[in-house]
Amino acid sequence: MKLYSLPHSPYAARVRIQARIDQLPVEVLPPPVPLRTEMFMQRFPLGKVPVLELDDGEVIAESWAIMEYLAEAGPASSDLLPNTPLERARMRVLGRYADLHLATNALFPLFRVAMGAGQGDTAAIAESLRAELLKGERLLADLGSDRQLSLGDIALAPTILYLQELAPVAGVKDPLEGFPELSAWWAWVNSFPAVSETLEEVRAGYHAFVASLAAKA
Repeated sequence: MKLYSLPHSPYAARVRIQARIDQLPVEVLPPPVPLRTEMFMQRFPLGKVPVLELDDGEVIAESWAIMEYLAEAGPASSDLLPNTPLERARMRVLGRYADLHLATNALFPLFRVAMGAGQGDTAAIAESLRAELLKGERLLADLGSDRQLSLGDIALAPTILYLQELAPVAGVKDPLEGFPELSAWWAWVNSFPAVSETLEEVRAGYHAFVASLAAKA
Protein backbone atom coordinates (compact mmCIF):
# COMPACT_ATOMS: atom_id res chain seq x y z
CA MET A 1 0.00 0.00 0.00
CA LYS A 2 1.05 3.58 -0.65
CA LEU A 3 0.22 6.53 1.56
CA TYR A 4 0.48 9.87 -0.20
CA SER A 5 1.48 12.27 2.52
CA LEU A 6 3.20 15.59 3.25
CA PRO A 7 5.54 15.90 6.26
CA HIS A 8 3.61 18.83 7.78
CA SER A 9 0.10 17.44 7.23
CA PRO A 10 -1.58 16.76 10.59
CA TYR A 11 -4.10 14.50 8.88
CA ALA A 12 -1.52 12.37 7.10
CA ALA A 13 0.38 12.18 10.40
CA ARG A 14 -2.52 10.29 11.95
CA VAL A 15 -2.16 7.49 9.43
CA ARG A 16 1.61 7.43 9.79
CA ILE A 17 1.24 7.01 13.55
CA GLN A 18 -1.18 4.14 13.05
CA ALA A 19 1.06 2.45 10.50
CA ARG A 20 3.97 2.60 12.94
CA ILE A 21 1.99 1.28 15.88
CA ASP A 22 0.40 -1.58 13.97
CA GLN A 23 3.53 -2.19 11.85
CA LEU A 24 1.54 -1.97 8.63
CA PRO A 25 3.11 -2.45 5.20
CA VAL A 26 2.52 1.14 4.11
CA GLU A 27 4.99 3.02 1.92
CA VAL A 28 4.89 6.75 2.68
CA LEU A 29 5.36 8.88 -0.44
CA PRO A 30 4.81 12.46 -1.57
CA PRO A 31 1.82 13.01 -3.87
CA PRO A 32 2.53 11.56 -7.34
CA VAL A 33 1.28 14.75 -9.00
CA PRO A 34 1.30 18.33 -7.68
CA LEU A 35 -1.43 19.31 -5.25
CA ARG A 36 -4.10 21.81 -6.31
CA THR A 37 -3.73 20.89 -9.96
CA GLU A 38 -6.29 19.50 -12.35
CA MET A 39 -4.22 16.33 -12.68
CA PHE A 40 -4.38 15.79 -8.92
CA MET A 41 -8.13 16.43 -8.80
CA GLN A 42 -8.76 14.00 -11.65
CA ARG A 43 -6.90 11.24 -9.86
CA PHE A 44 -7.95 12.12 -6.30
CA PRO A 45 -11.35 13.88 -6.43
CA LEU A 46 -11.27 15.33 -2.90
CA GLY A 47 -8.09 17.15 -3.78
CA LYS A 48 -6.03 16.71 -0.61
CA VAL A 49 -3.78 14.37 1.33
CA PRO A 50 -3.66 11.86 2.83
CA VAL A 51 -4.68 9.36 0.20
CA LEU A 52 -4.15 5.62 0.58
CA GLU A 53 -3.60 3.67 -2.62
CA LEU A 54 -4.19 -0.06 -2.25
CA ASP A 55 -2.21 -2.73 -4.06
CA ASP A 56 -5.02 -3.17 -6.61
CA GLY A 57 -5.07 0.56 -7.42
CA GLU A 58 -8.15 1.47 -5.40
CA VAL A 59 -7.78 4.71 -3.46
CA ILE A 60 -9.22 5.85 -0.14
CA ALA A 61 -9.27 9.51 0.86
CA GLU A 62 -9.84 11.25 4.21
CA SER A 63 -7.71 10.30 7.20
CA TRP A 64 -10.53 8.91 9.33
CA ALA A 65 -11.78 6.62 6.56
CA ILE A 66 -8.23 5.45 5.94
CA MET A 67 -7.60 4.74 9.62
CA GLU A 68 -10.76 2.72 10.08
CA TYR A 69 -10.08 0.79 6.89
CA LEU A 70 -6.57 -0.10 8.01
CA ALA A 71 -7.77 -1.09 11.46
CA GLU A 72 -10.56 -3.27 10.08
CA ALA A 73 -8.78 -4.78 7.08
CA GLY A 74 -5.43 -5.50 8.69
CA PRO A 75 -4.15 -9.06 9.11
CA ALA A 76 -4.73 -8.85 12.87
CA SER A 77 -7.21 -6.98 15.02
CA SER A 78 -5.81 -3.55 15.86
CA ASP A 79 -5.71 -2.51 19.50
CA LEU A 80 -6.38 1.03 18.23
CA LEU A 81 -9.95 -0.01 17.43
CA PRO A 82 -11.89 -0.67 20.66
CA ASN A 83 -13.89 -3.87 21.02
CA THR A 84 -17.34 -2.69 22.09
CA PRO A 85 -19.80 -0.45 20.19
CA LEU A 86 -19.83 2.04 23.07
CA GLU A 87 -16.03 2.29 23.17
CA ARG A 88 -15.94 2.74 19.40
CA ALA A 89 -18.55 5.46 19.61
CA ARG A 90 -16.44 7.29 22.21
CA MET A 91 -13.41 6.88 19.98
CA ARG A 92 -15.30 8.51 17.10
CA VAL A 93 -16.51 11.33 19.34
CA LEU A 94 -12.88 12.15 20.16
CA GLY A 95 -12.07 12.22 16.46
CA ARG A 96 -15.08 14.42 15.68
CA TYR A 97 -14.07 16.76 18.48
CA ALA A 98 -10.64 17.12 16.91
CA ASP A 99 -12.01 17.83 13.43
CA LEU A 100 -15.33 19.61 13.85
CA HIS A 101 -14.72 21.57 17.03
CA LEU A 102 -11.06 22.14 17.80
CA ALA A 103 -9.77 22.37 14.23
CA THR A 104 -12.72 24.24 12.73
CA ASN A 105 -13.21 26.79 15.50
CA ALA A 106 -9.66 27.26 16.78
CA LEU A 107 -6.91 25.77 14.63
CA PHE A 108 -8.04 27.04 11.22
CA PRO A 109 -8.48 30.66 12.40
CA LEU A 110 -5.02 30.51 13.99
CA PHE A 111 -3.52 29.08 10.82
CA ARG A 112 -5.02 31.82 8.66
CA VAL A 113 -3.49 34.50 10.89
CA ALA A 114 -0.14 32.70 11.00
CA MET A 115 -0.09 32.43 7.20
CA GLY A 116 -0.88 36.12 6.80
CA ALA A 117 -4.31 35.50 5.31
CA GLY A 118 -5.77 38.21 7.54
CA GLN A 119 -5.05 39.65 10.95
CA GLY A 120 -8.36 38.58 12.41
CA ASP A 121 -9.57 39.37 15.90
CA THR A 122 -6.86 37.62 17.88
CA ALA A 123 -8.65 38.22 21.18
CA ALA A 124 -11.75 36.49 19.81
CA ILE A 125 -9.63 33.67 18.40
CA ALA A 126 -7.97 33.19 21.79
CA GLU A 127 -11.38 33.10 23.46
CA SER A 128 -12.66 30.55 20.94
CA LEU A 129 -9.53 28.46 21.48
CA ARG A 130 -10.12 28.37 25.21
CA ALA A 131 -13.78 27.46 24.73
CA GLU A 132 -12.88 24.55 22.44
CA LEU A 133 -10.13 23.32 24.78
CA LEU A 134 -12.62 23.40 27.64
CA LYS A 135 -14.79 21.01 25.65
CA GLY A 136 -11.82 18.67 25.32
CA GLU A 137 -11.03 18.98 29.02
CA ARG A 138 -14.52 17.82 29.92
CA LEU A 139 -14.58 15.15 27.23
CA LEU A 140 -11.34 13.57 28.41
CA ALA A 141 -12.51 13.70 32.03
CA ASP A 142 -15.60 11.72 31.00
CA LEU A 143 -13.51 9.17 29.08
CA GLY A 144 -11.24 8.54 32.06
CA SER A 145 -7.61 7.48 32.04
CA ASP A 146 -8.05 3.71 32.30
CA ARG A 147 -8.28 2.99 28.59
CA GLN A 148 -6.13 2.02 25.62
CA LEU A 149 -4.79 4.34 22.98
CA SER A 150 -7.33 4.56 20.16
CA LEU A 151 -7.75 6.08 16.73
CA GLY A 152 -9.46 9.01 18.45
CA ASP A 153 -6.32 9.84 20.40
CA ILE A 154 -4.24 9.58 17.23
CA ALA A 155 -6.63 11.95 15.47
CA LEU A 156 -6.40 14.52 18.24
CA ALA A 157 -2.63 14.50 18.81
CA PRO A 158 -1.46 16.35 15.64
CA THR A 159 -4.18 18.96 16.14
CA ILE A 160 -2.89 19.71 19.63
CA LEU A 161 0.65 19.90 18.28
CA TYR A 162 -0.41 22.54 15.76
CA LEU A 163 -2.27 24.49 18.44
CA GLN A 164 0.95 24.66 20.44
CA GLU A 165 2.80 25.94 17.38
CA LEU A 166 0.17 28.50 16.34
CA ALA A 167 -1.49 29.71 19.54
CA PRO A 168 1.23 32.34 20.21
CA VAL A 169 -0.05 34.37 17.22
CA ALA A 170 -3.18 34.97 19.33
CA GLY A 171 -1.17 35.77 22.44
CA VAL A 172 -1.55 32.32 23.99
CA LYS A 173 1.91 31.03 24.95
CA ASP A 174 0.84 27.60 26.23
CA PRO A 175 -2.66 26.56 25.11
CA LEU A 176 -2.81 23.61 27.54
CA GLU A 177 -2.03 25.73 30.61
CA GLY A 178 -4.96 25.54 33.01
CA PHE A 179 -6.30 22.33 31.46
CA PRO A 180 -5.03 19.47 33.65
CA GLU A 181 -6.93 16.69 31.84
CA LEU A 182 -5.60 17.77 28.46
CA SER A 183 -2.09 18.23 29.85
CA ALA A 184 -2.10 14.75 31.40
CA TRP A 185 -3.49 13.28 28.17
CA TRP A 186 -0.78 15.05 26.15
CA ALA A 187 1.97 13.58 28.32
CA TRP A 188 0.34 10.14 28.07
CA VAL A 189 -0.11 10.14 24.31
CA ASN A 190 3.48 11.31 23.81
CA SER A 191 4.72 8.39 25.89
CA PHE A 192 4.09 6.21 22.84
CA PRO A 193 7.21 6.43 20.65
CA ALA A 194 5.22 6.12 17.41
CA VAL A 195 3.24 9.18 18.42
CA SER A 196 6.08 11.36 19.70
CA GLU A 197 8.39 10.51 16.78
CA THR A 198 5.72 11.27 14.19
CA LEU A 199 4.76 14.52 15.89
CA GLU A 200 8.38 15.64 15.80
CA GLU A 201 8.38 14.93 12.07
CA VAL A 202 5.28 17.08 11.71
CA ARG A 203 6.83 19.89 13.75
CA ALA A 204 9.97 19.83 11.62
CA GLY A 205 7.90 19.64 8.46
CA TYR A 206 5.81 22.63 9.49
CA HIS A 207 8.87 24.76 10.21
CA ALA A 208 10.40 23.75 6.87
CA PHE A 209 7.13 24.66 5.15
CA VAL A 210 7.06 28.10 6.81
CA ALA A 211 10.71 28.66 5.88
CA SER A 212 9.98 27.78 2.25
CA LEU A 213 7.13 30.30 2.17
CA ALA A 214 9.38 32.99 3.65
CA ALA A 215 12.04 32.25 1.03
CA LYS A 216 9.51 32.77 -1.75
CA ALA A 217 8.18 36.04 -0.32
